[in-house]
This record gives sequence, structure tokens and C-alpha cells, in this order.
Amino acid sequence: MTDSAKRLWDKGVPLDELVHRFTVGDDPTWDLHLVHWDCLGSAAHARTLARAGLLADAELAALLHGLAEIDGEQAAGAFAIPPELEDCHTAIEAALTARCGEVGAKIHAGRSRNDQVATALRLFMRHHALAWMEGLSAFIAAALERITSDGDVPMPGYTHVQPAMPSSVGLWLHAFAEAALEQMHAGRELLRRLDACPLGTGAGYGVPLALDRQYAAELLGFTRVQRNPIDVQSSRGRLETHFVRFAADAAGVVEKLASDLLLFSTAEFGFFTLPEALTTGSSIMPQKRNADVLELLRGRAARLRARAIEVELVASKLPSGYHRDLQLTKEPTIRAALELSEALAVATRVVASLAINRARLTAAMRPELYATHAALARARAGTPFRQAYRQVADELRAGRFAPPELDAWRASDGRLCPAVLSETREEWQALCRASEARRERVRRAEAALLRT
Repeated sequence: MTDSAKRLWDKGVPLDELVHRFTVGDDPTWDLHLVHWDCLGSAAHARTLARAGLLADAELAALLHGLAEIDGEQAAGAFAIPPELEDCHTAIEAALTARCGEVGAKIHAGRSRNDQVATALRLFMRHHALAWMEGLSAFIAAALERITSDGDVPMPGYTHVQPAMPSSVGLWLHAFAEAALEQMHAGRELLRRLDACPLGTGAGYGVPLALDRQYAAELLGFTRVQRNPIDVQSSRGRLETHFVRFAADAAGVVEKLASDLLLFSTAEFGFFTLPEALTTGSSIMPQKRNADVLELLRGRAARLRARAIEVELVASKLPSGYHRDLQLTKEPTIRAALELSEALAVATRVVASLAINRARLTAAMRPELYATHAALARARAGTPFRQAYRQVADELRAGRFAPPELDAWRASDGRLCPAVLSETREEWQALCRASEARRERVRRAEAALLRT
């Protein structure tokens, strides 16, 4: 390695090659996802150093120009992280030094790779949490649109996978809209947890330089600093666990949708059909159209749960401060970020494209779905409910169940209440406005960081 391309901690003593490969692992691959965010964190740190009088204006301009070049190369797929440089942080500093000369070696004053990676990951998770909010919002929008157009179509409701009571396409889809709405509320809490800047805490015990941490936080679009430097390192793994668990929970919403549709789209049910563009075929059976997309939505939700467990187990029972174990939380965190965004987009496409077989759904609304209605009608008329319950059960068993109100019940019961739908829509729109305001604030801050 050249002097400008050494590991950040290199002191000139050779490292065992096997140990090097083992400790580096696959960081050079996964850290490519962090290059942009480390460039932003480095730009904020450089500006903070200049504010403290540790960089001249010309030196700051050179560093910002170099970081902008590296960021552009990464966006174009032209920035590489050589295995000998371990990670994106070392690769970026080496590239800066190669471009800017001695000033590139000044960028690391007042920071450790510990707060550097914490900052890059915090920015990465914040970005993807905001993207997830957009994905959940789009999913809700697709569900609400289908409810508006097809919500009154009757549909059996099931318990124990057996016909139970009348429902409707609107009531069924609304359940997923509500679950996604709950996740948007959880997303706001996740973003609140992430909204603390770790930069300026060094290796976990502060930095003996007059660095304005609040200024760095504002540059990066955070509303506050993470006050305790030890907690910055202890929150590695803790915040990633919250992040990946959120991904698993949100994926659970589309997992249940996928499971329902896999059942309801079978030939035996025939309630729904996926368009051919969303299905695959069999290599041997000419007639087959397979809903692989639904099976993989279900499978990927399971995998996200496994990632959440992986992060939690790696990070649990560690003493305070930084430990190299935390390196192993990066891959499942990055995978979760990418996988949930894709799953939400696919689920939204499924909801928007789904064909609804009105005739099959209407035919499935057999009289026994209204047995509870009949028992309650008799209870309202004065018959004790348990007696009414047994009367209806006897009539069903004897094939004599034919309540006079059946047609009226079929015409209206099981439909989604318009007022409930209106409340959902208003709550969703309020969350969208708040999320967009936060996203715009972050976007403005990030866009200004690399400008000279």
C-alpha cells in the first residue's frame, strides 16, 4: 500500500493475511451502500473543522470538491473499495488524499472511525426509513383506491379458515390499510429515535477539540445531538435492531396479504386473479400460472424476521462502548433496507393490479354466514341469546334456516362504514404531510453539504 492508501489505524507493522481477510469480511461489498452517506458525514465534519479554525477556507473547498467527486463516482458505479483498505471510510480518505494531497490527511482530525460509521449508518437508516414511509403511503393509497372502486363487493369472512360472517372486499382491504397506517405511526417513532447526530463523539469518549456538535447536527439535518458519547457506541446495534424489526413488522403486513391471496386465488376459491404479467409458469405443465410473487413476499417477510433476530443477537450482551462484533450488524441492516422497499413496491403493484371475480364472491355468500345475525335479531326481540343461538343452530342442522331479513342483510351487512374509511383517509393524509415535511427538511440539508 502507498502512504496515501493505508488502513486508518496502520502503524507500519504487517498484519497476518488470514486475520486481515477474517476481520475485513465482506465490508468492501456492503460499504458501497454507505459511501454516499459517509461523504455527507465527512463534508459536515470538514465544515465543523473549518468552523473550529482547523481548516482554511481553501482546504475546506478542496475537501468538499473531492468528496463531491467521490460521491459522483459512487453514484455512477465507478468507486471501488479495495479489500486492503477494509471499508468505505478508509477508501474515501485514501481517495481524498490522492486528490487533495496533505489536506486529505486532515479530514480525520477530531473523529474516530467509530463515530464516522455511526454517522454514515444513521444517515443511511434515516434515508431508508423515510423511503419506507413513502412505500407504506403508496400501499395505503392503492388499497384506498381499490376500496373506492370495489369495496362494496361482498366477500365471506373467515375464522379458522372456515366461513364465519359476511364481509366485503372493502372491509378486507381496509384491514391492510389500517395495518400499514399503524406502521407509519411506528415509522415516525423510528425516525424520532434516529434523529440524533452521533458525529463529534470520537471513539466514544468525546474529542478534546472545540468542535460545534450542534452545528454538525444542523448541517446533517438532525434536530439534536446524541448527548452521551458512550451511548453513541452503545446505540450501535440497538438502533439497527429497531430499524430491522420495523422492516420485519411492515413486511408482516404484506405477508398476510400474500397469504390471503394465495388462498383466495386458488381455483377452488376463485375470488381474485393476478394478471399474467405478475405470474410465472411451469416448465412442464402448460396450464400453470403460478403466483410466485406472493410466495416470495411471504418468504421474504420470514427472512426479514431472521435478520432482526440476527442483529439483536449480535448486539446483545455487549459491554458499553464499541466492539468489532457490531461490524456484523451492517449486512442485515442494509439488506433489510433494500428488501422492505422492494416488498412494499411489489405489494402495491399486486393490490393495484388484482382482478376481482364478483360473481364468485357473490355466490360464496351462503345463508349460513348470516346465522349470527339471526341469533342477534331474536335476542333484540327478547329471546335470551343462548336460546336464540341454539334455535338457529337447530334450523341450520335441519336445513330450515331462511330468515325473512336475509335479502336485506345481504344488501348491506359486512360493508365498510364510509365514516371509518374517511377517518382512515384523513389520518393517512396527515401522516403523509408530516412525513413529507421531514423528508424535505432532510433533503435540503443533505443537498447543501457537498456544495463548495
